[in-house]
Amino acid sequence: MKSLFILFVFLPYFSSLNEPRNWELVKDKDGIKVFSRHSETSKFNDIKIETELVGNLSQLAAILYDVEKYPEWAYATKTCVLIKKISNCELIYYSEIKTPWPVSNRDFYAHCKIIMDSTAHSLQVLSVGMKDYQPENKDLVRIPFSRGTWNISETSNNAMHLEYELQLNPGGSVPAWVLNMFSSKGPMETFTNLRQKMKLLNHQ
Repeated sequence: MKSLFILFVFLPYFSSLNEPRNWELVKDKDGIKVFSRHSETSKFNDIKIETELVGNLSQLAAILYDVEKYPEWAYATKTCVLIKKISNCELIYYSEIKTPWPVSNRDFYAHCKIIMDSTAHSLQVLSVGMKDYQPENKDLVRIPFSRGTWNISETSNNAMHLEYELQLNPGGSVPAWVLNMFSSKGPMETFTNLRQKMKLLNHQ
């Protein structure tokens, strides 16, 4: 999901344009794997996360739909506001992302759709940035492109396998040290927090 993210703003670009777009494992810690690959839409790499979660699909869907609580667990999320509820599985939200001084904070609007298939025991989420949904704030940098996808499948009665992919162009200029900070720290903290929320819901 877009907010979600955003969780990994400013990933560094390590690959040349001629290299194949294969995922490369860049971090594997505490059951969370972070992958990176050359992006076709940005000079910043795509990212993929794989991990296991306790709990069920309905619990996770409820967390992802409650966008105004994203700052509690999504790395660097300063604010997240529900703008429009289209249906019980579709919405538009706004988020501001914190960045270290002197880099300007980023913001974005996103259209999010959550689809749960009880027959296939799966959950899919697509969050796409809406660059021109509202005028830009002169004190912030509008993220020009973002696309986050979640694919979650139940592996047992109380366990799930999660894959999350993010394509992102953060816009503006960003120092290398900021890129390095967000390339692995953000994903690890975000999904560590999410796993903990699921464990608390299931009293583990």
